[in-house]
This record gives sequence, structure tokens and C-alpha cells, in this order.
Amino acid sequence: MHTGAERLIVKTAAEAHRIPTVAENVEALEIAALAAQNAGGFAPAAIDAATAGTGAWAGSEVLDEATVLVHTVLGLNEDIGAALVEAFARGLLDVPYCLHPDNAGRARSYIESDGRLRWSHTGALPVRASARSSADRRMTATDLLQALSYVEQSFDRTAATNLDRALQAPR
Repeated sequence: MHTGAERLIVKTAAEAHRIPTVAENVEALEIAALAAQNAGGFAPAAIDAATAGTGAWAGSEVLDEATVLVHTVLGLNEDIGAALVEAFARGLLDVPYCLHPDNAGRARSYIESDGRLRWSHTGALPVRASARSSADRRMTATDLLQALSYVEQSFDRTAATNLDRALQAPR
């Protein structure tokens, strides 16, 4: 995979409405395998706490923030399950716009015009909003819809087009 993903979660269209059949799952796996085959291989660089912010990943705000979040959670409790529960209870993990009752709901984000995700409010997350973030930016319903549309238009449509081409190519 070009992104360096180690695994791919495959979903079927049926899952939006019901539990898929075995045949639908097999079809989804076959389509995903074909898409991966046509995408070509990629050997991701090893990333760990020692390499965060160095080498090819230098300056990666996302990697730096993810590293801080992981280490913060792991430092809460030896039992990862208990650590995750505590992290959400304290707001140290907080997913913007997530309505789950265990989510604090204080962190907020937005998508910049260049497609980068930025924090507008970090709540109790152990990260700071970037100097490029806008602390006074309020997300409206229209902004949220535009952000979701941006992702769909930028990635989902491109992926669907590439998959259509791969499925139509002679084997």
C-alpha cells in the first residue's frame, strides 16, 4: 500500500444496513486485494518513539502528536484497557464531534484550505494547537459538512475511480 498501512479494514456496502453475508465479505476482500495489487507495494519506515520527529518524519506534527497521545495513555496504567478508559474519562483522549457518552467532547478541529487537519480547541488533550491553528475558529454545521465533503471528494472519489479502472482492466 502506498500509505505504508500494515493492515486494511475491509467493509462491505451491506454493512451500512445489516450484517453482510459470507459471499458479500468474500467479494469485498477480493476487491480490496485487487485494489492493493494494482496499487503496488510500499515498504514503510520503522517508526517508534525513538524516531518520532527525526529523519523522514521530521516536522510531522501528526506523528509528534500521536506519539505524545500514545505515551500519555500508556503511562496511565499497565493495563491498556484501563488506561484507555481513564484517558477518555480525563479527556486526555477526546475525539472531535464524537457523540459517544465516554468522549469528553471538548476537542475541536477543522480542515484548512490545504487539506490539513488543525485543532481549534484541544480540550484536555496533551497536545497544543499549532501556531498555524486558529484558536478562535468556530466550526459551524456548514463547515463540518464542507470538511466531510472535502474528505469524500479528495480521497473517496479518487479511490473509487481508481478501483473502477482496476476492475475494468484485463487480467
